[in-house]
Amino acid sequence: MSGKTVQLAPMLGLIDIPFIKFLSKIGGFDEMFLPYMLADEKSLAHRRVLRQRLAGIDNREIIVPQLLSNSAVGFVHFANEFYELGCQKVNWNMGCPQPFVTERNRGAAMLRDLENTKALLEAVLPKLNPKLSVKIRLGYNSADEFPAIVEMFNCFEISELIVHTRTAVQQYSGYADRTTFIAEASKSKNEVVYNGDIFSVSDVQDIQLPNLKGYMIGRGAIANPFIGLQIKGAECGDRQARFREFCLDIQNWYFERGTRGSFNRLKELWKYFSKAFKLENEVFAQLREVEDKQAFEQAVDRIFAEYEMVF
Repeated sequence: MSGKTVQLAPMLGLIDIPFIKFLSKIGGFDEMFLPYMLADEKSLAHRRVLRQRLAGIDNREIIVPQLLSNSAVGFVHFANEFYELGCQKVNWNMGCPQPFVTERNRGAAMLRDLENTKALLEAVLPKLNPKLSVKIRLGYNSADEFPAIVEMFNCFEISELIVHTRTAVQQYSGYADRTTFIAEASKSKNEVVYNGDIFSVSDVQDIQLPNLKGYMIGRGAIANPFIGLQIKGAECGDRQARFREFCLDIQNWYFERGTRGSFNRLKELWKYFSKAFKLENEVFAQLREVEDKQAFEQAVDRIFAEYEMVF
């Protein structure tokens, strides 16, 4: 497993610039994907706007912007602008299952019309400067759609096909379908990346394919920021001290800027951070109702002083 690529998933509303910045200090992730931005030909962004999106990130070669688009013109414009700003690869989000996305024929809705998606790829690839990564699902309604999806992408040479192993109609419920992935992803001419319910090293041990490039991890990376290092078999150091530093770095980043919604964002993160402790429900209860900066800081200090970690 040490030779596999480990990617940080683009979780909108949770994995953001400060999370990426401070997770980079821990290490273990070869690439970090930014939450999607809309790449519409009606709103072609000025480079200054995209530069702001990358602000605070030093090593842009490991950053992969994710674009949500059903427009060849819009996708090419945004992708090439990001390339000029130092990003070597962009990701096309063809996997988002949210209705407000799919109702506009974006995200996973693109898996319902493979002929149109094929035409978009044919229009985009010759004009694209960065490498192209694509994130998909096993299908829109059913995993039975996956073989046809793989066959369509076999018509193109792309950097990788990242497969979230649920269907769009499942959204994020139910179980990830490893069986269909293992059976069909091996037929892909492009390298594939497995995504779905990875929380520990044991979750990837049975996923072995000749064309498997690696793994993409989202929720599991928030609950355990050392998971990338663990998959690679690398030394993690003093996990409790490093995890505390990671949590406090993010906490201080928000509080120093007085960002609107800081408490809500930190509480959402702590729903996952609390899984690092044996009594996770009791740990999260310490923070659930806190609305005062000093009280929040004191509660976090108390958690690290009094509760035992599980990794």
